[in-house]
Amino acid sequence: MKKYIAILFILTFLLSGCIGQGTDSRPEKVSTLVREASVLVQEKGEEAFPQIREKGKFYTGDTYVFVWKIEGDKITRVVFPPDLTQEGADVSDYRDDNNVSISNMFMAIANSDKGEGWSGQYLRTNPIDNKIEKKVTYIKKVVHGDTTYVLGAGYYLN
Repeated sequence: MKKYIAILFILTFLLSGCIGQGTDSRPEKVSTLVREASVLVQEKGEEAFPQIREKGKFYTGDTYVFVWKIEGDKITRVVFPPDLTQEGADVSDYRDDNNVSISNMFMAIANSDKGEGWSGQYLRTNPIDNKIEKKVTYIKKVVHGDTTYVLGAGYYLN
């Protein structure tokens, strides 16, 4: 009997090391990244943008922080590291591949009491494989002086 208990104990110990293995660390990494970029923007405003654009901490692989500038009802993309030519674009009516308003989704989070949080799932074409896939984004509202920004970063759920 003691032998079986010892074996059970050893198996439990060995298996406990596997618990938590394979959990998705992306949500924590992405939300931390957005919060860190938010501190920079809150302190430096537009002076933080070059640091957010460059490859490194805020732009690695297919993960990047974007910044929108809010002026009344107009929303302008001011930082978009994967394609700088899209900076300056009006994203007031930005929609996903299923015609759902991403702008409304993100702004509802930004204007919530908390001012930050995860979006619901939406559909975007993944540039890596050109397939329409589900994506989620962590959003945070930041105010610097008289200017309001919305920062975010996300990932595909594939």
